Amino acid sequence: SYDMSGTRTGGYDANEVTPSVSLIFKPFEDLTTYTTYMEALENGTVVGNTYKNAGEVFDPYVSKQYEIGAKYSVSENLLLSSALFRIERANSYEDLTTSPHTLTQDGLVIHEGLELTATGKVTDNLTIIGGGTIMDLEIDKAASNEGKKPTDTASKMAKLYAEYDISAVKGLTLTGGAYYMGESYRDGANTDIISSYTVYDAGLRYKTKLDKYPTTFIMNVANLTDKDYWRNTSSLGDPRNLAFSMKMEF
Repeated sequence: SYDMSGTRTGGYDANEVTPSVSLIFKPFEDLTTYTTYMEALENGTVVGNTYKNAGEVFDPYVSKQYEIGAKYSVSENLLLSSALFRIERANSYEDLTTSPHTLTQDGLVIHEGLELTATGKVTDNLTIIGGGTIMDLEIDKAASNEGKKPTDTASKMAKLYAEYDISAVKGLTLTGGAYYMGESYRDGANTDIISSYTVYDAGLRYKTKLDKYPTTFIMNVANLTDKDYWRNTSSLGDPRNLAFSMKMEF
């Protein structure tokens, strides 16, 4: 990190050995089970200009993840997945008692959770992807807020996405989704709550040929209801957004 005159004001030089190991076992053809352990060396945050300690560079850290899971192919049209996991990362939060606020790195954030996902064709025309995650969140080994929940992290999440092929118009598909994010906390002491929210998407996809080239036209509306919501402590969610695209294969 450097100031305007080019003088170095902070930084680090770090290296770690970060293993990643997975064991996979198939009790029978349609069921796959696995267990995984991995580590990752992650950059220390450079504090942004909106904070009192702007320009401070936090120490890098090694995150750890433990996971066991299973994938079961009920049929060629339906796949079920599940995973139990534990993630350990450096804890970062805003100190709201200072003006401007101070960004702090202290202790660990523990994520322990269960994730369930189902993907498949309900009918020849209808495909659905659905799933959810429930987590037990906790701050550990910290000088303050130990036992509290980390900021900007929801303990419940869910999504449902569907595609429906219109039989009357070959190549035309309706798409839509609903995405739920549970409540989280804005401050390390867990006194200020960021409300839960659900946003909806909808769209159309049309596959055809222009001359002999496969071509796809896509229209998508994100945040269909134009819902106002806080994505995290410092930013609002995107408003309604309409996007068009075209892809041609040569």
